[in-house]
Amino acid sequence: MENKNFDIAIIGAGPAGSSAALTLQKSNCSVALFEKAEFPRNKICGDGVCDRSINTLKAINPAYLEEFLAKIKSLCVHNTELVYKGRSYVIDFKSFGYTCRRRDFDNFLFSLVQRDCKNVSVFQNCGIKSVERVSDGMRLTADNGDVFNAKMVLVCNGASSKIARELTGTTFDKNKTGVAVRAYYSGVKGLNNNTIELHYKKEYFPGYLWVFPMADGTANVGFGCHLKENSIGDADIREVFQKWIDEDPVLKERFAEAVPEGSVQGGLVPYNSNEFNCYGDNFCICGDAANLIDPISGGGIGSAMVSGYFAAQQAEKCILQNDCSKKATEEYAKTLKKRVEREMRVRYSIQKIVARHTWLLDVLAFVGKQNRILEKIKNWYF
Repeated sequence: MENKNFDIAIIGAGPAGSSAALTLQKSNCSVALFEKAEFPRNKICGDGVCDRSINTLKAINPAYLEEFLAKIKSLCVHNTELVYKGRSYVIDFKSFGYTCRRRDFDNFLFSLVQRDCKNVSVFQNCGIKSVERVSDGMRLTADNGDVFNAKMVLVCNGASSKIARELTGTTFDKNKTGVAVRAYYSGVKGLNNNTIELHYKKEYFPGYLWVFPMADGTANVGFGCHLKENSIGDADIREVFQKWIDEDPVLKERFAEAVPEGSVQGGLVPYNSNEFNCYGDNFCICGDAANLIDPISGGGIGSAMVSGYFAAQQAEKCILQNDCSKKATEEYAKTLKKRVEREMRVRYSIQKIVARHTWLLDVLAFVGKQNRILEKIKNWYF
């Protein structure tokens, strides 16, 4: 088998991997982008594209945001409606985000790589099963047996990344992981195209049921909860999700004529616990593989994209300086930590405290009646 040699190998072509490849398009580095599936491919997600995603896209190339808005069906969203015990609290963002189908968004980013990144060799239907350190970098072995060599590896292949765990010496941690399911529905009543909805119950916090309006008139509806903290026990999360819709008086009425499009699908949600074990000799880890999902909102696209952006910049420096050591790649972790540490520390603390003292939800709901207090909480949180 013929070995193929690259300066930088990127494993996974989702938002983190594609953002990394796009960041490297004007570098002098030879880059390989590996994707186990073939685009366009589905991805389980709430379909919320936050301001961090937009800002990263603009940082890579301002024209990409204009192209996104012109090509992808999306809704611009400014508000979040929080629903608890039948009470509704609407919070306006300091900025804004979009909802669009994750399949479309990922395919858009990947198509930009194919079109604009002349220095990137793309390998679809090519999963990487192992990465091992060799004298001059890393050796990657694909599922089909093909072997590739790279001086730097960016691991961007998602929440279940075996490669990330092996490189960092970590194991799956139930305490820092959630699980979520979602489905698309047509015919949901009362959707507000400017507002996403988060519905809470004490027994499922940290977790919630969401209703996100989509540009085609459908809604992305799902439910997620913490693997350790939730009280669903041995129940199927899909059954808990459906029971919530069927038994909540308001949701029951709104979904009376709703029709699901396809099946309910789910996946793991690796929360950020303000730890950044995401670098080492000849590698950086990005996105869900680095446990960068917001511990309160469950959002991960923005952190995935910005981590891919920072990792690519550091990888290029490593190649130019001929230094891919752990000391060099630590700069990536420092940059990422500086960007997201404060909010993740605050939000992970909120998650742990409220999960152990769920009566605080009633307190928050009570003070939420006071607009001034609600505004202070919003400013502190966002």
